[in-house]
Amino acid sequence: MPAPQHHALRALDEECQRALALQQRQQLSQAEALYRKLLKRAPRHFDALHLFGGLLARSNRLAEGITLLQKAAEVRPDSAAAHNSLGIALSLAKHFDEALASYERSLALKPLNAKAWANRGKLLRKLKRPQDALASLERALEIDPDLLEARLNVSELLAMLSEQHPERKEEYRAAAADNFRKAIALGGNAEELRYHLAALGALGTEEAPAASPRQYVATLFDDYADRFDEHLTQLLKYQTPKLLCDMIERLASPRNADVLDLGCGTGLCGPLLKPMSRRLVGVDLSSNMLAKARDLDLYDELVCAELIEHLQPQQACQDLVLAADVFVYIGDLAPVFAATHRALRPGGHFAFSVEAHEGSEDFVLPPTRRFAHARHYLERLAAAQGFETRLLEGAKLRENRGEAVLGTLALFRKN
Repeated sequence: MPAPQHHALRALDEECQRALALQQRQQLSQAEALYRKLLKRAPRHFDALHLFGGLLARSNRLAEGITLLQKAAEVRPDSAAAHNSLGIALSLAKHFDEALASYERSLALKPLNAKAWANRGKLLRKLKRPQDALASLERALEIDPDLLEARLNVSELLAMLSEQHPERKEEYRAAAADNFRKAIALGGNAEELRYHLAALGALGTEEAPAASPRQYVATLFDDYADRFDEHLTQLLKYQTPKLLCDMIERLASPRNADVLDLGCGTGLCGPLLKPMSRRLVGVDLSSNMLAKARDLDLYDELVCAELIEHLQPQQACQDLVLAADVFVYIGDLAPVFAATHRALRPGGHFAFSVEAHEGSEDFVLPPTRRFAHARHYLERLAAAQGFETRLLEGAKLRENRGEAVLGTLALFRKN
């Protein structure tokens, strides 16, 4: 290679390293400008294509990111890393079959790449191939037992399989619990992982959590937002919004009311609440769910917040507070009852649903990771706050794997 050409290539490589250093310091706009400048001069520079394509994909600019990563894989078809990165971007774009092909090309080039096996396993779970997913994740952990992402994914998958295969329930639960504990030892989110252990009945003497971890709920519903309405209403035959709003109309008949929809999600209750409302406010932890609710143009205000934090400063300013299928993520409802009582005007109503628990405990966290509450607990909380019980009745809220999910509809009035 002639000396001037060698020097030019070295200068490009140094420029790419500067862009990468900016990227690692989270100076992303400066890194992007440098990558673009470099690629204008050298459109087939592999590292720039690969690194910048990955940056764009992680920034949710998937189309351009995928294009650059495809070019990187064309420039260096023998690069396992490029095919793995392309698989990640294609998976984010929900091009799942193409993503799987990219992961498999990566693994053909580098069979001991634990991260590619883990990515493949995560994708196979999305493709509803749980046993193939389990084999792929276990292969990742054979190669690298300390790979936290694989440990987390195999834990989640085993917990799911314990619900789907009653004949192997105990085996899968024990394996899930073991992997959750290993994930804690590897530095995983201890609060969230202990929550999963509690749902499996594997916390031992540790105190069970009083609520689902905030970040777990936010991430769950951010990921769920695009398919939430269809999944609930069609597959799960979700009826809770209509059941609650029919109950409110029958027993409270609010009109021109200030209404607060706690955990409003994509706004499934919005069309039913709007005719009752003077002002309709929705609160949810998931920004992606709120974006869907905003598209309905029914809510006067939508707030991304934790519901108790939103309620705390409010004093006698609401006529109706509703929570449809929200308290499955909160076990200890005492703070919610207290904050709601303060927020309601005299004569205001508190309407909500819970999944039913028939035992002596106030609430339990079963393997579904959805809290269930006893009726006697709701009655005690209402009495402690001075609520009048208007209605507590059993209802079928939805279905799960073809079986009815039974719950309680509640309506309380502030005197």
